[in-house]
Amino acid sequence: MTATGARVLTPRQLRRAGKPELPPPATETAKNARIRTERNDAWWLAERTAEYWQARYKWRNALATAQRWGIADSQSFPPADESWSGQVDKWRETVAKQLITPAPTLAAVAWKRAKIKSNEFKLLPISLVRAERAIADDLAFLAAHPTRRSNSEMMARRREFKEAMRQRIREIAASRDLSDEEIRPVLKLKHHEIARFTEVHGVNLAWLLEGKGQERVDI
Repeated sequence: MTATGARVLTPRQLRRAGKPELPPPATETAKNARIRTERNDAWWLAERTAEYWQARYKWRNALATAQRWGIADSQSFPPADESWSGQVDKWRETVAKQLITPAPTLAAVAWKRAKIKSNEFKLLPISLVRAERAIADDLAFLAAHPTRRSNSEMMARRREFKEAMRQRIREIAASRDLSDEEIRPVLKLKHHEIARFTEVHGVNLAWLLEGKGQERVDI
């Protein structure tokens, strides 16, 4: 929300504005990615807000110095009479808020860890206990919502895929009286052997790979 109460849209939200709603995620990892995207929107806004207030207080300080000494076009701007300390406090508040904003990635967690180890942390309006608790919550969430399958899961799915494909090859062999020797090469699942097998025996490649459609194709 802005100071006027208007909702701030992130670049992703602006790109999605007016478009049909996305279909529900088809997999658990896709669902996790959708959740992380929502967290990323909140993180983006917290980060941009902190950057804004930091730029504001630095600009005020630079302008005040330039106006004092008549540097460049500084006199063309309104007098820099805003409270410098008030703007610094506002910036520190937004940094503290970013520290407790849910992190969407491990990179964001790394930023938080670096911030609490920095010299400026002791000046922020947030306790070390609260900041560390936010990091612990982030790590627990990221571990529970992976956006990629683990190596063991991917290997298991690959084994299942290959075994299902070999079973379909054996079904074809049984229905066409092909010997074990004739199907031995294609059972290795090499690309060129699969291509040769489907061509010679008129097998639908989509069916052989994924079980979709009809077994045979017109030759």
